[in-house]
Amino acid sequence: MEEKKTLNEKLAEKQKEPRKPISKDSAPPIIEKKDACNNNALLGLIGLLIILSSIGWYLYFDMKSTKTEISGQLVSVNDEKAEVTNELKELIVQYEDMKSDNDTVNKKLAEEQARIQGLLDELKKVKRNNSWQIHKYKKELSTLRVIMKSYIYQIDSLNTMNINLRQENSTVTAQNKKISSKNQKLEELTNNLSTTVEKASILRAINIVPMATKKKGKETNRIKKVEKIKVCFTLAENAVAKSGSQFIYLQIITPEGQVLSGAQNSVTLGNQTIEFSDRREIEYDNKDLDLCIYWAKSEELTKGEYKVNIISNGYIIGNSAFYLK
Repeated sequence: MEEKKTLNEKLAEKQKEPRKPISKDSAPPIIEKKDACNNNALLGLIGLLIILSSIGWYLYFDMKSTKTEISGQLVSVNDEKAEVTNELKELIVQYEDMKSDNDTVNKKLAEEQARIQGLLDELKKVKRNNSWQIHKYKKELSTLRVIMKSYIYQIDSLNTMNINLRQENSTVTAQNKKISSKNQKLEELTNNLSTTVEKASILRAINIVPMATKKKGKETNRIKKVEKIKVCFTLAENAVAKSGSQFIYLQIITPEGQVLSGAQNSVTLGNQTIEFSDRREIEYDNKDLDLCIYWAKSEELTKGEYKVNIISNGYIIGNSAFYLK
């Protein structure tokens, strides 16, 4: 009976036996595996934090660099706007300095100044960061400088012309002094002759008709078509005048006060030398005598009024005038 124990009895006895303690060496390493997992997770977290931190610093510095670059660009754009503004203002001053006594040129310079002022007013409205608009005004500024150079060239040319004109005026002034001196002598002669023209023995020329004629003898007052100047008149009857052969002199005085062909034709009458344009010998019998004297064109004529004197025996016996254009 004692040997034949049931299975239940054996199990019950087994449970009643004291359990042997488990040694550290034989125990499974459950805790060590758990610690290793925790360490790996911690290292992974630290690595992730380092990566995120690196990305954050990179983004921070990149944004800072971009901000600095944008700020620099804005400063550059602002500088360009200020530079264009100052250069436009300088152009206005330069145009003002270029003005002179020439009203036509001054009007054009004033128009350019108004145009520049308009650009300045427009530029004030342009935003500081609008680089495209500012670049547009810089191109316009270049065009304005080219236009200014053309005006400088024109003004220099005008100044050169003015210098030449002043030199010519000096020459003309000297010539005018000579002409004035000669005119004074002519006036003195005229006055002297006029004081005695009333004397009974002096001939009188009346009905004086001066005219310029073309090749075929037709009258004209255009300089280019003049071939001759014809002066017709009547020597009035004078019973006490000297009769017989004598010369009648024609004196044609230009608008400048010179006698036409005077340098080649002169005569001494009494104590005076008289320049004349042409002459005609006549036979005077103390009665009315109609005659004409012709001057053939031998020098260039100028526009203006021409005076005509008829001279006999050193006295002006009649005068008239005509106009050429």
